[in-house]
Amino acid sequence: MKLEKITARYGDLTVLKDFSLELPDSGIICFFAPSGTGKTTLLNLLCGLMQPESGQILGLEHKKFAFVFQEDRLIPSLSARDNVGLVLNREHQSLAARYLSELGLSDWETATPAQLSGGMQRRVAIARAFAYAEQCGKQAVYLLDEPLKGLDEKTAQQTLHLIRRWVGGQLAFFITHDRNQARQIADLIVSFDGRPMQVLQIEQNIPQI
Repeated sequence: MKLEKITARYGDLTVLKDFSLELPDSGIICFFAPSGTGKTTLLNLLCGLMQPESGQILGLEHKKFAFVFQEDRLIPSLSARDNVGLVLNREHQSLAARYLSELGLSDWETATPAQLSGGMQRRVAIARAFAYAEQCGKQAVYLLDEPLKGLDEKTAQQTLHLIRRWVGGQLAFFITHDRNQARQIADLIVSFDGRPMQVLQIEQNIPQI
């Protein structure tokens, strides 16, 4: 897949200008950069939540996007299981319980977000994205915007292993500020800097998990 001469702005703030980048069609690609560089903007462009002012994105046509946002975006009035089930059709509702269980939340399926810790809410958001991706099958692309944010070290490590297994050979974009996380999970690490955003380095990586 590739981005060709993308320009994107928020008002007078230019985040990307004539930005081009070619990436593999599979594997886990980590975007690594300081806060405010434009990593989340890049994810929003990839999935169509934001349209570029100019340029084009090729290779993601007809894809479905499983997004773990920086914010958990849970519905306060729904249980953990119903928050996951909200994105699933009737035939795939059982995926909600399965992913919650794998993330250690089987005893909290009926709890509302207010009854869950911040780390538990984060895992519900992760379960929702991956359950939806399984429903979409091979058409799914994973957009993971700091997915381990707010998790303690042990839980983060367990979740990192699960993410690697769940993604399999499909395409995932993983944003992190943690170089160790990137080294553990990524097949490719792309480092950015500047505003407008520029590519500093593209590095092949052998995942450690």
